[in-house]
Amino acid sequence: MKVLCATAFLFSSHCFGADPSSDRIPIQAALVKAIEAGRVRVGDPVYARVELAWKNPTCQLREGAVLKGRIVSQIARSKVNKSSEIALLFEKGQCGGLDLKPLPLTIASVLAPDPNSDTSLFGNQQSQPLSEAVGLSLGGGGSPMRSVTTAAANVLLEPPRNKRPQTVMPGQVVGLGDMKLGVGSGPEGSSVLTSEKHNLRLDTGARLVLVSSVTAPSVAPVANSADSSTSAPAVNPTVTENLDLGSETDLCAPPACSLAIGTSETETVSETSVSIPVKLLGFSGSAEREMYTLDHDVAISYLGTNKLLFTFNPHLLVPRSAAEAGLPKLHFVRAVLIDLQTMHAVRTLDWRVNDAKQYLWPMGRERVLAHVGKELRMYGPDLKVQQRIFLNAPLAFVAVAPSGGYLAVGAIRERHSEDVHRELAEAENREPEEDVEVSVLDANFHVLATVTRSSREVPPVLSDHGEIRIPTIGKNRWRIAEYTWTGQRQVLKEVESTCRPEATSLPANLLFVTGCDRLADGKWYRILRSDGKLVLKGKSPSVEQEHTANGNAGNHLFALGITELAKAIDAAAAFRCSDLKDLHVGVYSAENGKRLVGVNISDPLPTVQTFALSPDGHQLAVLDNNQIAFYIVPAEAGSH
Repeated sequence: MKVLCATAFLFSSHCFGADPSSDRIPIQAALVKAIEAGRVRVGDPVYARVELAWKNPTCQLREGAVLKGRIVSQIARSKVNKSSEIALLFEKGQCGGLDLKPLPLTIASVLAPDPNSDTSLFGNQQSQPLSEAVGLSLGGGGSPMRSVTTAAANVLLEPPRNKRPQTVMPGQVVGLGDMKLGVGSGPEGSSVLTSEKHNLRLDTGARLVLVSSVTAPSVAPVANSADSSTSAPAVNPTVTENLDLGSETDLCAPPACSLAIGTSETETVSETSVSIPVKLLGFSGSAEREMYTLDHDVAISYLGTNKLLFTFNPHLLVPRSAAEAGLPKLHFVRAVLIDLQTMHAVRTLDWRVNDAKQYLWPMGRERVLAHVGKELRMYGPDLKVQQRIFLNAPLAFVAVAPSGGYLAVGAIRERHSEDVHRELAEAENREPEEDVEVSVLDANFHVLATVTRSSREVPPVLSDHGEIRIPTIGKNRWRIAEYTWTGQRQVLKEVESTCRPEATSLPANLLFVTGCDRLADGKWYRILRSDGKLVLKGKSPSVEQEHTANGNAGNHLFALGITELAKAIDAAAAFRCSDLKDLHVGVYSAENGKRLVGVNISDPLPTVQTFALSPDGHQLAVLDNNQIAFYIVPAEAGSH
């Protein structure tokens, strides 16, 4: 028997021919949307997503490529028809590009969906850790270079929980009860699925094994013009010299301009505080609207102990070029650098942002990273640009290690043409899956490695030593582990959660983790040390909407913010800005989890980055509606 070693489903050579380069090599794909007899009509499109890369002399399908077929015939079970059937025929595929091209295929076998994968096909399947690629790059810097084989052996992956069959024969149906398959026995050479006992249904994620149709016409070889290996890198770091700052407008820079803000004393509960009014900077708060999560309209970050950077959406009319006409989230961000000793705005910039995602990331050492137009820019003291990363594709995410020593930048690589994108969105009722090119860079913006992941994977979480990953290890059970750049794995904690836990890495080698409790009526949160030991834990009722934590590499403190709703709502339901009741912010010691400062903000803004700790740990800044309030953090621990 000749096997196809690159595939998970193996065929006998006498069934499909002995030449592995022939048209009889099977394609493995998963159904994008469920189909059911009686609920589909003849001619309805059917889509499947390729699970493993495949090619023959005329077509090259990459992993994630789309196949398109149609319903040729269907019969629903009824009093008259004791059996039900659906005849399927696949005719097109993304051969070496974004568009669908002729690719006649016949369904040869069908398998049930992987029970451990969600309906997104790739949602519970995690790719290789970034450490496998980054470790090879780091090995060249003085230490012996690890081989690919050694690197793969040292990376400990979670074992597969669903053993697939080693051999699948033509006409075989696996894991789908009484369902039967007639290969090529239907109209137009379609394959016919039948069920005697119930109305036939194929669920999302059902795995199809397809071969080139026997009657397929010859097609000229297709050049792989959209191969990502030949396209320009999505991330192109450059050191800033004579930058073109066309996406940025300098509104107020000394010595030509200095805007006095003034100060006012606020009522003191337990700690002395001062505040800065921000209305005259152009800040107008947030308009009433429905939302599903807190936004990134506002951000606060320290640029050194005596400088505070306040950024916000000034809601200005944005002039658009023809190329920007299709960017519905395009808006301005105003950045105001405030000298805390003189309480003056020493510099003010306006820049463009093309989406509504996070646009500002503290990097430590008096630096912040900002998304400006088609670039990521590193701003240093006095809000001067030090470096930039040119983005050759839309930004998916930025992940920063707590000390700023590493960052991962994800850029979206479209898998589909506009027409195919629209068809898939209508079929799935959500945004289609895309590729995300992930580049890992060091503190000097040198690219250490570039890998491709699915847009449906959670963005990476970086520690100072590697990547934090949270794979599932059973129903409602998860393992929190650190995969270091040197190829080691350290299990930090195993937790129970009815939703996928989310993690944020913090300075002082801390990890902030949130999850859902068993009754699904609230959340739990944990602050863990690098050895997995608890620093702080708590439970939140369902009225608590969002949990945010941050810190600074220069001190052993962290701040935790919890936004509370006026009433409990379903986790998947929308809320309005006016539904927010309070923001509770606490400053805690990383040594023992004791609270040093507790602040309560009524009617908070629906934004995430509204508080920050100063680098020396002596001050907490919090956006309180139309003012920024500053609270002194005592040197010794207070109450819990």
